[in-house]
Amino acid sequence: MLAVSCCLPVAAQSIRPNEIQAIFAHGEKALADKQYPAAREDFSRLLHLGVHTAPVYSNLGVVYLRSGRPDEAIKMLESAERLAPTVAGIRLNLGLAYFREREFKVASRYFGEVLSLDPNHVQARYLQGICSFMIDDFQAAVDSLQPLFAEEANDLEYLFMLGISDGMLKRTEESQQVFAQLVKAGGDTPHLHLLLGKAYLALGDLDAADGELVKAGKDGPLPYAHYYRGIVAQRQGRIDRAAEEFAQEVALVPDNPWAFKELAIIKVDQGDVRGATQLLERGVTHNPDAPDLYAALGRTYLQSANPRSAVPALKRAISLDPKNGTYHFQLARAYLAEGMHQKADEEMAQTRVLSNGGTPGQMELLSRGQATAATP
Repeated sequence: MLAVSCCLPVAAQSIRPNEIQAIFAHGEKALADKQYPAAREDFSRLLHLGVHTAPVYSNLGVVYLRSGRPDEAIKMLESAERLAPTVAGIRLNLGLAYFREREFKVASRYFGEVLSLDPNHVQARYLQGICSFMIDDFQAAVDSLQPLFAEEANDLEYLFMLGISDGMLKRTEESQQVFAQLVKAGGDTPHLHLLLGKAYLALGDLDAADGELVKAGKDGPLPYAHYYRGIVAQRQGRIDRAAEEFAQEVALVPDNPWAFKELAIIKVDQGDVRGATQLLERGVTHNPDAPDLYAALGRTYLQSANPRSAVPALKRAISLDPKNGTYHFQLARAYLAEGMHQKADEEMAQTRVLSNGGTPGQMELLSRGQATAATP
Protein backbone atom coordinates (compact mmCIF):
# COMPACT_ATOMS: atom_id res chain seq x y z
CA MET A 1 0.00 0.00 0.00
CA LEU A 2 1.36 3.35 -0.98
CA ALA A 3 1.32 6.53 1.08
CA VAL A 4 1.31 9.69 -1.02
CA SER A 5 3.27 12.73 0.08
CA CYS A 6 4.05 16.12 -1.40
CA CYS A 7 4.24 19.72 -0.35
CA LEU A 8 1.04 20.78 1.40
CA PRO A 9 -0.67 24.11 0.68
CA VAL A 10 -1.48 26.42 3.55
CA ALA A 11 -5.19 25.74 4.03
CA ALA A 12 -5.59 26.80 7.62
CA GLN A 13 -5.22 30.36 8.80
CA SER A 14 -4.93 29.56 12.51
CA ILE A 15 -1.68 27.63 12.24
CA ARG A 16 1.65 28.42 10.65
CA PRO A 17 2.73 26.62 7.44
CA ASN A 18 5.75 25.03 9.11
CA GLU A 19 3.45 23.58 11.80
CA ILE A 20 1.26 22.03 9.11
CA GLN A 21 4.34 20.48 7.53
CA ALA A 22 5.48 19.20 10.94
CA ILE A 23 2.11 17.55 11.66
CA PHE A 24 2.10 15.94 8.23
CA ALA A 25 5.69 14.69 8.59
CA HIS A 26 4.93 13.30 12.05
CA GLY A 27 1.89 11.49 10.66
CA GLU A 28 3.92 10.03 7.80
CA LYS A 29 6.56 8.75 10.21
CA ALA A 30 3.92 7.26 12.50
CA LEU A 31 2.36 5.53 9.48
CA ALA A 32 5.75 4.16 8.40
CA ASP A 33 6.39 2.95 11.95
CA LYS A 34 2.94 1.28 12.07
CA GLN A 35 1.83 3.62 14.85
CA TYR A 36 -1.63 3.86 13.37
CA PRO A 37 -3.51 5.65 16.20
CA ALA A 38 -0.89 8.42 16.18
CA ALA A 39 -0.96 8.67 12.40
CA ARG A 40 -4.77 8.80 12.38
CA GLU A 41 -4.71 11.60 14.95
CA ASP A 42 -2.27 13.67 12.88
CA PHE A 43 -4.05 13.34 9.53
CA SER A 44 -7.48 13.80 11.10
CA ARG A 45 -6.21 16.95 12.79
CA LEU A 46 -5.07 18.32 9.44
CA LEU A 47 -8.50 17.72 7.95
CA HIS A 48 -10.06 19.48 10.95
CA LEU A 49 -7.75 22.42 10.30
CA GLY A 50 -8.96 22.63 6.72
CA VAL A 51 -6.04 20.94 4.97
CA HIS A 52 -8.13 19.01 2.45
CA THR A 53 -5.48 17.62 0.10
CA ALA A 54 -5.00 14.31 -1.67
CA PRO A 55 -1.97 13.33 0.43
CA VAL A 56 -3.85 13.87 3.70
CA TYR A 57 -6.91 11.93 2.54
CA SER A 58 -4.76 9.20 1.00
CA ASN A 59 -2.59 8.67 4.04
CA LEU A 60 -5.60 8.63 6.34
CA GLY A 61 -7.17 6.06 4.01
CA VAL A 62 -4.05 3.90 4.30
CA VAL A 63 -4.21 4.20 8.10
CA TYR A 64 -7.80 2.95 8.10
CA LEU A 65 -6.96 0.17 5.65
CA ARG A 66 -4.06 -1.09 7.74
CA SER A 67 -6.19 -0.82 10.87
CA GLY A 68 -8.79 -3.21 9.47
CA ARG A 69 -11.38 -0.53 8.71
CA PRO A 70 -11.79 -0.80 4.92
CA ASP A 71 -15.17 0.96 4.79
CA GLU A 72 -13.67 4.12 6.29
CA ALA A 73 -10.58 3.71 4.12
CA ILE A 74 -12.77 3.78 1.02
CA LYS A 75 -14.33 7.12 1.99
CA MET A 76 -10.93 8.74 2.51
CA LEU A 77 -9.36 7.23 -0.60
CA GLU A 78 -12.28 8.24 -2.81
CA SER A 79 -11.82 11.81 -1.60
CA ALA A 80 -8.13 11.53 -2.45
CA GLU A 81 -8.93 10.16 -5.89
CA ARG A 82 -11.21 13.09 -6.70
CA LEU A 83 -8.35 15.46 -5.92
CA ALA A 84 -5.62 13.40 -7.61
CA PRO A 85 -7.23 11.17 -10.26
CA THR A 86 -3.96 10.21 -11.97
CA VAL A 87 -2.11 8.85 -8.93
CA ALA A 88 -1.85 5.07 -9.33
CA GLY A 89 -1.13 4.48 -5.62
CA ILE A 90 -4.51 5.84 -4.58
CA ARG A 91 -6.30 3.53 -7.00
CA LEU A 92 -4.23 0.57 -5.83
CA ASN A 93 -5.25 1.24 -2.24
CA LEU A 94 -8.89 1.65 -3.26
CA GLY A 95 -8.64 -1.73 -4.94
CA LEU A 96 -7.18 -3.20 -1.76
CA ALA A 97 -9.94 -1.66 0.36
CA TYR A 98 -12.69 -3.08 -1.84
CA PHE A 99 -10.80 -6.40 -1.91
CA ARG A 100 -10.92 -6.48 1.90
CA GLU A 101 -14.66 -5.83 1.66
CA ARG A 102 -14.90 -8.80 -0.75
CA GLU A 103 -16.31 -6.55 -3.44
CA PHE A 104 -14.14 -8.22 -6.04
CA LYS A 105 -15.68 -6.71 -9.16
CA VAL A 106 -15.10 -3.18 -7.93
CA ALA A 107 -11.62 -4.06 -6.69
CA SER A 108 -10.75 -5.58 -10.06
CA ARG A 109 -11.76 -2.37 -11.82
CA TYR A 110 -9.35 -0.34 -9.70
CA PHE A 111 -6.51 -2.81 -10.24
CA GLY A 112 -7.23 -2.60 -13.97
CA GLU A 113 -6.94 1.18 -13.81
CA VAL A 114 -3.56 0.82 -12.11
CA LEU A 115 -2.47 -1.52 -14.91
CA SER A 116 -3.62 0.97 -17.53
CA LEU A 117 -1.20 3.46 -15.98
CA ASP A 118 1.55 0.89 -15.34
CA PRO A 119 1.17 -2.37 -17.34
CA ASN A 120 4.15 -3.90 -15.47
CA HIS A 121 2.63 -3.47 -12.00
CA VAL A 122 2.96 -7.04 -10.68
CA GLN A 123 0.93 -6.54 -7.48
CA ALA A 124 -2.04 -5.04 -9.33
CA ARG A 125 -1.99 -7.82 -11.92
CA TYR A 126 -1.81 -10.55 -9.28
CA LEU A 127 -4.64 -9.01 -7.26
CA GLN A 128 -6.76 -8.55 -10.37
CA GLY A 129 -6.25 -12.25 -11.10
CA ILE A 130 -7.37 -13.19 -7.59
CA CYS A 131 -10.49 -11.03 -7.98
CA SER A 132 -11.38 -12.70 -11.28
CA PHE A 133 -10.83 -16.14 -9.73
CA MET A 134 -13.04 -15.28 -6.75
CA ILE A 135 -15.97 -14.33 -9.00
CA ASP A 136 -15.46 -17.39 -11.24
CA ASP A 137 -14.36 -15.36 -14.26
CA PHE A 138 -11.75 -17.92 -15.15
CA GLN A 139 -10.81 -16.49 -18.53
CA ALA A 140 -10.05 -13.12 -16.96
CA ALA A 141 -8.12 -14.93 -14.19
CA VAL A 142 -5.93 -16.69 -16.76
CA ASP A 143 -5.42 -13.44 -18.67
CA SER A 144 -4.21 -11.73 -15.50
CA LEU A 145 -2.23 -14.58 -13.93
CA GLN A 146 -0.56 -16.29 -16.88
CA PRO A 147 1.84 -13.39 -17.64
CA LEU A 148 3.19 -13.70 -14.07
CA PHE A 149 4.24 -17.35 -14.40
CA ALA A 150 7.98 -16.65 -14.54
CA GLU A 151 7.86 -14.55 -11.36
CA GLU A 152 5.38 -16.71 -9.44
CA ALA A 153 6.33 -20.26 -10.50
CA ASN A 154 7.06 -21.22 -6.89
CA ASP A 155 4.00 -19.54 -5.36
CA LEU A 156 1.65 -22.40 -4.47
CA GLU A 157 -1.48 -20.27 -4.14
CA TYR A 158 -0.79 -18.67 -7.52
CA LEU A 159 -0.35 -22.07 -9.17
CA PHE A 160 -3.49 -23.32 -7.46
CA MET A 161 -5.62 -20.51 -8.90
CA LEU A 162 -4.07 -20.67 -12.37
CA GLY A 163 -4.37 -24.47 -12.56
CA ILE A 164 -8.04 -24.43 -11.57
CA SER A 165 -8.78 -21.58 -13.98
CA ASP A 166 -7.17 -23.47 -16.85
CA GLY A 167 -9.09 -26.60 -15.87
CA MET A 168 -12.41 -24.77 -15.72
CA LEU A 169 -11.76 -23.51 -19.25
CA LYS A 170 -11.09 -27.10 -20.41
CA ARG A 171 -7.47 -26.17 -21.10
CA THR A 172 -6.46 -29.64 -19.97
CA GLU A 173 -2.85 -29.59 -21.12
CA GLU A 174 -2.17 -26.19 -19.60
CA SER A 175 -3.87 -27.20 -16.35
CA GLN A 176 -1.78 -30.37 -16.09
CA GLN A 177 1.40 -28.41 -16.67
CA VAL A 178 0.50 -25.94 -13.93
CA PHE A 179 -0.35 -28.71 -11.46
CA ALA A 180 2.90 -30.47 -12.33
CA GLN A 181 4.71 -27.29 -11.38
CA LEU A 182 2.59 -27.11 -8.23
CA VAL A 183 3.78 -30.58 -7.22
CA LYS A 184 7.38 -29.66 -8.05
CA ALA A 185 7.22 -26.43 -6.05
CA GLY A 186 5.28 -27.86 -3.13
CA GLY A 187 6.97 -31.20 -2.61
CA ASP A 188 5.31 -34.08 -0.80
CA THR A 189 3.86 -31.93 1.99
CA PRO A 190 0.47 -31.84 3.70
CA HIS A 191 -0.12 -28.31 2.42
CA LEU A 192 0.49 -29.40 -1.17
CA HIS A 193 -1.95 -32.29 -0.88
CA LEU A 194 -4.53 -29.98 0.70
CA LEU A 195 -4.20 -27.58 -2.24
CA LEU A 196 -4.46 -30.43 -4.73
CA GLY A 197 -7.51 -31.77 -2.92
CA LYS A 198 -9.18 -28.36 -3.11
CA ALA A 199 -8.24 -28.08 -6.78
CA TYR A 200 -9.70 -31.47 -7.71
CA LEU A 201 -12.80 -30.62 -5.68
CA ALA A 202 -13.25 -27.38 -7.63
CA LEU A 203 -12.83 -29.28 -10.90
CA GLY A 204 -15.39 -31.91 -9.85
CA ASP A 205 -13.04 -34.90 -9.57
CA LEU A 206 -14.31 -36.06 -6.18
CA ASP A 207 -12.36 -39.31 -5.93
CA ALA A 208 -9.05 -37.59 -6.71
CA ALA A 209 -9.94 -34.81 -4.27
CA ASP A 210 -10.62 -37.27 -1.46
CA GLY A 211 -7.40 -39.13 -2.19
CA GLU A 212 -5.33 -35.96 -1.90
CA LEU A 213 -7.13 -34.89 1.26
CA VAL A 214 -6.41 -38.27 2.85
CA LYS A 215 -2.72 -37.73 2.04
CA ALA A 216 -2.93 -34.24 3.53
CA GLY A 217 -3.86 -35.69 6.90
CA LYS A 218 -1.69 -38.79 6.85
CA ASP A 219 0.89 -37.34 9.26
CA GLY A 220 -1.69 -36.07 11.72
CA PRO A 221 -4.72 -33.77 11.85
CA LEU A 222 -4.47 -30.89 9.38
CA PRO A 223 -6.76 -27.85 9.58
CA TYR A 224 -9.35 -27.77 6.79
CA ALA A 225 -8.62 -31.30 5.54
CA HIS A 226 -11.66 -32.70 7.38
CA TYR A 227 -13.77 -29.77 6.20
CA TYR A 228 -13.03 -30.41 2.53
CA ARG A 229 -13.45 -34.17 2.98
CA GLY A 230 -16.88 -33.29 4.38
CA ILE A 231 -17.69 -31.28 1.27
CA VAL A 232 -16.58 -34.19 -0.91
CA ALA A 233 -18.78 -36.60 1.06
CA GLN A 234 -21.73 -34.21 0.77
CA ARG A 235 -21.41 -34.08 -2.99
CA GLN A 236 -21.18 -37.85 -3.10
CA GLY A 237 -24.41 -38.10 -1.10
CA ARG A 238 -22.69 -39.62 1.96
CA ILE A 239 -24.32 -37.30 4.47
CA ASP A 240 -23.48 -39.24 7.62
CA ARG A 241 -19.85 -39.35 6.57
CA ALA A 242 -19.94 -35.61 5.83
CA ALA A 243 -21.31 -34.96 9.32
CA GLU A 244 -18.46 -36.96 10.85
CA GLU A 245 -15.87 -34.97 8.90
CA PHE A 246 -17.42 -31.62 9.81
CA ALA A 247 -17.59 -32.66 13.47
CA GLN A 248 -13.89 -33.52 13.40
CA GLU A 249 -13.11 -30.19 11.77
CA VAL A 250 -15.09 -28.30 14.41
CA ALA A 251 -13.15 -30.07 17.14
CA LEU A 252 -9.80 -29.42 15.44
CA VAL A 253 -10.40 -25.90 14.10
CA PRO A 254 -13.16 -24.16 16.08
CA ASP A 255 -12.45 -20.92 14.20
CA ASN A 256 -13.63 -22.46 10.92
CA PRO A 257 -17.16 -21.01 10.67
CA TRP A 258 -18.04 -22.95 7.52
CA ALA A 259 -17.65 -26.30 9.27
CA PHE A 260 -20.09 -25.19 11.97
CA LYS A 261 -22.57 -24.02 9.36
CA GLU A 262 -22.39 -27.16 7.20
CA LEU A 263 -22.79 -29.43 10.22
CA ALA A 264 -25.73 -27.33 11.44
CA ILE A 265 -27.43 -27.66 8.04
CA ILE A 266 -27.13 -31.43 8.25
CA LYS A 267 -28.57 -31.46 11.77
CA VAL A 268 -31.54 -29.32 10.68
CA ASP A 269 -32.15 -31.57 7.66
CA GLN A 270 -32.14 -34.55 10.01
CA GLY A 271 -34.69 -32.87 12.29
CA ASP A 272 -32.28 -31.99 15.08
CA VAL A 273 -32.97 -28.25 15.24
CA ARG A 274 -32.03 -28.09 18.92
CA GLY A 275 -28.68 -29.72 18.21
CA ALA A 276 -28.08 -27.30 15.33
CA THR A 277 -28.90 -24.35 17.58
CA GLN A 278 -26.53 -25.50 20.32
CA LEU A 279 -23.80 -26.07 17.73
CA LEU A 280 -24.25 -22.59 16.26
CA GLU A 281 -24.30 -21.01 19.71
CA ARG A 282 -20.90 -22.57 20.26
CA GLY A 283 -19.80 -21.55 16.78
CA VAL A 284 -20.42 -17.85 17.24
CA THR A 285 -18.40 -17.81 20.46
CA HIS A 286 -15.39 -18.98 18.44
CA ASN A 287 -16.25 -16.88 15.36
CA PRO A 288 -17.67 -13.57 16.62
CA ASP A 289 -17.17 -11.89 13.25
CA ALA A 290 -18.86 -14.52 11.04
CA PRO A 291 -22.18 -13.03 9.84
CA ASP A 292 -23.38 -16.25 8.21
CA LEU A 293 -23.16 -18.10 11.52
CA TYR A 294 -25.23 -15.47 13.32
CA ALA A 295 -27.78 -15.54 10.50
CA ALA A 296 -27.93 -19.33 10.66
CA LEU A 297 -28.37 -19.14 14.43
CA GLY A 298 -31.18 -16.63 14.00
CA ARG A 299 -32.95 -18.96 11.59
CA THR A 300 -32.70 -21.94 13.93
CA TYR A 301 -34.15 -19.78 16.70
CA LEU A 302 -37.05 -18.99 14.37
CA GLN A 303 -37.53 -22.67 13.66
CA SER A 304 -37.63 -23.26 17.41
CA ALA A 305 -40.36 -20.60 17.76
CA ASN A 306 -37.93 -18.38 19.66
CA PRO A 307 -38.02 -15.08 17.75
CA ARG A 308 -36.93 -13.12 20.82
CA SER A 309 -33.50 -14.80 20.61
CA ALA A 310 -33.51 -14.63 16.80
CA VAL A 311 -33.66 -10.83 16.75
CA PRO A 312 -30.26 -10.10 18.39
CA ALA A 313 -28.57 -12.87 16.40
CA LEU A 314 -29.87 -11.48 13.11
CA LYS A 315 -29.08 -7.90 14.12
CA ARG A 316 -25.52 -9.01 14.79
CA ALA A 317 -25.35 -10.63 11.34
CA ILE A 318 -26.56 -7.39 9.77
CA SER A 319 -24.04 -5.32 11.71
CA LEU A 320 -21.30 -7.49 10.18
CA ASP A 321 -22.80 -7.57 6.67
CA PRO A 322 -25.32 -4.73 6.32
CA LYS A 323 -25.75 -5.19 2.56
CA ASN A 324 -27.11 -8.73 2.78
CA GLY A 325 -30.80 -8.54 1.91
CA THR A 326 -31.49 -12.07 3.14
CA TYR A 327 -30.44 -11.13 6.67
CA HIS A 328 -32.84 -8.18 6.65
CA PHE A 329 -35.61 -10.46 5.39
CA GLN A 330 -35.04 -12.96 8.20
CA LEU A 331 -35.01 -10.15 10.75
CA ALA A 332 -38.32 -8.93 9.32
CA ARG A 333 -39.73 -12.39 9.93
CA ALA A 334 -38.45 -12.38 13.49
CA TYR A 335 -40.01 -8.98 14.17
CA LEU A 336 -43.25 -10.16 12.62
CA ALA A 337 -43.29 -13.21 14.89
CA GLU A 338 -42.78 -10.86 17.84
CA GLY A 339 -45.73 -8.74 16.69
CA MET A 340 -43.46 -5.76 15.91
CA HIS A 341 -45.04 -4.90 12.57
CA GLN A 342 -43.48 -1.49 12.08
CA LYS A 343 -39.97 -2.86 12.55
CA ALA A 344 -40.82 -5.77 10.26
CA ASP A 345 -41.90 -3.28 7.58
CA GLU A 346 -38.66 -1.33 8.00
CA GLU A 347 -36.55 -4.46 7.54
CA MET A 348 -38.61 -5.55 4.56
CA ALA A 349 -38.03 -2.15 3.01
CA GLN A 350 -34.30 -2.79 3.39
CA THR A 351 -34.79 -6.19 1.78
CA ARG A 352 -36.44 -4.56 -1.22
CA VAL A 353 -33.59 -2.08 -1.60
CA LEU A 354 -30.86 -4.69 -1.29
CA SER A 355 -32.60 -7.50 -3.17
CA ASN A 356 -34.23 -5.56 -6.02
CA GLY A 357 -37.67 -5.62 -4.46
CA GLY A 358 -37.55 -8.94 -2.67
CA THR A 359 -38.70 -12.23 -4.17
CA PRO A 360 -42.37 -13.11 -4.61
CA GLY A 361 -41.85 -15.98 -2.16
CA GLN A 362 -40.54 -13.59 0.48
CA MET A 363 -43.48 -11.25 0.04
CA GLU A 364 -45.98 -14.14 0.23
CA LEU A 365 -44.44 -15.47 3.46
CA LEU A 366 -44.63 -12.10 5.15
CA SER A 367 -48.15 -11.39 3.94
CA ARG A 368 -49.29 -14.71 5.45
CA GLY A 369 -47.49 -13.86 8.68
CA GLN A 370 -45.25 -16.92 8.61
CA ALA A 371 -42.20 -16.76 10.83
CA THR A 372 -40.54 -20.14 10.57
CA ALA A 373 -37.36 -20.63 8.62
CA ALA A 374 -35.68 -23.14 6.41
CA THR A 375 -32.23 -24.61 6.89
CA PRO A 376 -29.37 -22.42 8.07
